[in-house]
Amino acid sequence: MTRVHRIKRVATPDGGGEIDWRRIAPLRLSHVLWLDVPAPDTEVQLAYTDEALHVRFRVDEASPTVRHLGVQVPVCKDSCVEWFLQPRPEDDSRYVNFEWNAAGALRLAIGSARHDRSDVPGVSAELFRWRAATGLQDERGAFWTLQFAIPFAWLQSLYPGFQPEPGCRMRGNFFKCGDETPMPHYRSWSKVTSDTPDFHRSADFGELVLE
Repeated sequence: MTRVHRIKRVATPDGGGEIDWRRIAPLRLSHVLWLDVPAPDTEVQLAYTDEALHVRFRVDEASPTVRHLGVQVPVCKDSCVEWFLQPRPEDDSRYVNFEWNAAGALRLAIGSARHDRSDVPGVSAELFRWRAATGLQDERGAFWTLQFAIPFAWLQSLYPGFQPEPGCRMRGNFFKCGDETPMPHYRSWSKVTSDTPDFHRSADFGELVLE
């Protein structure tokens, strides 16, 4: 079980707000899956405010592969990070899969299994406020980031009984992949138990609890 902390935004001069990611401990995607090759170190930070879940990936990858741009494109073939989220596991087997490449291209679908999925309509940068940044550098080396927000009102439109309050138990998994990169690779936060590449295994999702 991983606890998801409630935070407040940091005020900005335009009257809006930003997330102070320095206050949020990262989760490491520590499981290298299926291929005996190096996979870029990847971590994710997760928190929530009154209105949304907030997510930030960091990938230690100097030259990410980007071939696909736009929305509902096969970003898993590029340098990609993913979050599969099941907001109401107790009574709704469906989960949403957010998949992003290093340029911020997005694939988003909903369903209860790999072969039972539908693209989610109405996807926009304004809705999820996503932001990608490449060519970054710090003491650990070169990296890229992808951050976004999932509005609770949007989740409730898909899952009418969802209540984002302390004690709310969700399930999900975080992934890093690159199916058609120079060195294909797979990582996950919660271990995936299949013998072949398959992220669509809700039985392997980990538990996320709002505090």
